Amino acid sequence: MLAHAGSRCCTKNKHWRGNMKRSFCNSLAAGLLVAVVVPGVAFAADYGAVFPGILMDKVIPPTGKEAKPQVKTNRPLKVGFLPTAMDTYYQRVLAGVKEEIDRAGGPSTIQLLVQAPKSQSATDDQVRTMEAWINERVDAIAVALYNEGALEPLIRRATEAGIPVFLFNSPVADDPYYVSDIGYDQSDGGRAQAQWIVDNYKDKGEVKIAVLEGLPGPHTAQRMKGFNEVLSKYPNLKIVAKQPAGWVRAQGLTVTENMLTAHPDVDILVALYDEMALGGLQALKARKLNGKIAIVGYENMKEANDAIKVGDFAATVDTGAKEEGRNIIRAVEQFVMKGESIPKKIFVAPKTYDAKNIGTFDPADYIYVAKNTK
Repeated sequence: MLAHAGSRCCTKNKHWRGNMKRSFCNSLAAGLLVAVVVPGVAFAADYGAVFPGILMDKVIPPTGKEAKPQVKTNRPLKVGFLPTAMDTYYQRVLAGVKEEIDRAGGPSTIQLLVQAPKSQSATDDQVRTMEAWINERVDAIAVALYNEGALEPLIRRATEAGIPVFLFNSPVADDPYYVSDIGYDQSDGGRAQAQWIVDNYKDKGEVKIAVLEGLPGPHTAQRMKGFNEVLSKYPNLKIVAKQPAGWVRAQGLTVTENMLTAHPDVDILVALYDEMALGGLQALKARKLNGKIAIVGYENMKEANDAIKVGDFAATVDTGAKEEGRNIIRAVEQFVMKGESIPKKIFVAPKTYDAKNIGTFDPADYIYVAKNTK
């Protein structure tokens, strides 16, 4: 899933730092009134009620170049939704967008404009779409970044035209003009993978781990950063092989075969995206090793979810794609319809699923469930 996990041409975000403060976040999830203070900026809002589960320790100060909160009274509002491609991840995000629009009043309240590039690297398609929407004077734009440098001038143009821009699933965002970055911390996803390994293998002697990385870039870098932060505290948990597998199933198969040839005694196969993990599973099945080498995936794709139920996967990390979609519309509603400020980052915590809790996952999270108007 390059749209979710592919390499992007951008610089390192100076705002990513600090450790999780889970107890603080949990209180927010309970909907408590919170005052958050960052240098030069004071927020006093019940953000935990508006954005359930938001990690407020991720809050950073605005740059001052963003669009200002506004109350647009025209209906329906025209809101553009521009992913980097329409893969399984973004289908789940879109499902959340549609359900939240239903809750807000449906198409008579928000008219959703959806445009997806023909491929992950088709930045020109995103540029043309942004240009068209700016000329059309839409009311808000939600965009996932692949090439931040190419889109920054368009984000600025939109902002100067009075069109607020919301980013989603964009792990490194240095552009000063976007209103809010909506999604999750990629490092948290890597930490969740590593923590599952620690919880299940820290007392089992030497454990050998092979890692299927994505393409070089911010998604891979951030996920591995979090993974290594946790794993480095346990010297018995050793990464013996690590290689990019392009975010795709076919490369996951080939790379895993090569890794198993070089390291036949691997105990755990970690993949930074479930598509690669599913390719790895094919390699394990060919050697009759499925269920014997633990697979820890990332994204909770339906196939990965099913693989946990039959014992082919050990675990996968769900990053809240559908909730991300809901938060996009919640942000538009707060900022554009109510004229209220919102956090610069709207991040939620990833959740790990394994055999112990996979039965608690609601399959409806994979699809758009139309609102029953009867």
